[in-house]
Amino acid sequence: MKNREIFVRDPVVTKILNDGVAAVTEGMSTKEIETLRYELEHFVCEGQYRDGLIRIIEAYIKNVDHPVQQAGWVSGFYGSGKSHLLKMLRHLWVDTKFPDGATARGLANLPEDVKDMLAELSTLGKRCNGLFASSGTLPSGGGRSVRLTILGIVFHSKGLPESYPQAKFCLWLKKMDISMQSEPRLRLPGGTFLVSFMTSTQARSLRKHSSRWTLPLRLRKSRPGRH
Repeated sequence: MKNREIFVRDPVVTKILNDGVAAVTEGMSTKEIETLRYELEHFVCEGQYRDGLIRIIEAYIKNVDHPVQQAGWVSGFYGSGKSHLLKMLRHLWVDTKFPDGATARGLANLPEDVKDMLAELSTLGKRCNGLFASSGTLPSGGGRSVRLTILGIVFHSKGLPESYPQAKFCLWLKKMDISMQSEPRLRLPGGTFLVSFMTSTQARSLRKHSSRWTLPLRLRKSRPGRH
């Protein structure tokens, strides 16, 4: 008997789509969806993976009525599976749906206690306007606020600019009932949002002087060198 014959899947012919490295991103390209599906189907929810999922979800449910939620900290050596655990949790949390109708929880082979915990989470979500999760990574080194980086991850997952002033401006437009999807004057040729090209100073200035505006809103493209 050869070593390859003792494995459930023949390692010689089985391709590892993520090359053994889980990418914690919000990307949903065709390739990324294929890789995510592979990771869920091959997720071995045992040992520390199982315990970690239960501890995080259970702590959240227990504190859902409290004014402050506990933060979770996943630690381990390089290559121990921290990113993989968080990526699986992110998609199991919201039960990510795939184009063919499959779901994250349906694809993963999960223990009954983990399934029960996720079912309780879904029940809670129905009472609280649904479940939400987003994922991303913090840049190495310093120089940028951790809070703003985390906000940028959340903004990006909801289709907003990652920059706080620009995202706040978009939220203000929504509050003023100005649709970013249907208002053609807020777009440049090719469909790109004009707000994507604004500086932080410009976004703050537009909100500051908004009382002088009259609807319908008209924004003009700035000439080179002007703000």
